[in-house]
Amino acid sequence: MEVPTYLLEKIARHGVAAQRLRHELDSGEGEFNKSNEAHAIAFDAADFVWAFLSLYAGDEAQESRYVRNQVAESILNVLSSVPWMQDTSRG
Repeated sequence: MEVPTYLLEKIARHGVAAQRLRHELDSGEGEFNKSNEAHAIAFDAADFVWAFLSLYAGDEAQESRYVRNQVAESILNVLSSVPWMQDTSRG
């Protein structure tokens, strides 16, 4: 299968972070070492959103992790609706 250019650009941009997360899940080391794949993906992505907002949206974003947790829950809802995400033999 030919990989779309957009996907290649996103792999180039985020590939190292994806490899780090995969390593954490596989090795049992790191922040998400005890998480299942969906939770690790959701909370790692939400942490990025929260960190960005904390740096650039003002002090209000730093006061709580509400936005981070809501973003993670939304991502989890999407991932739980995708049938192939239920296949734990991937990796």
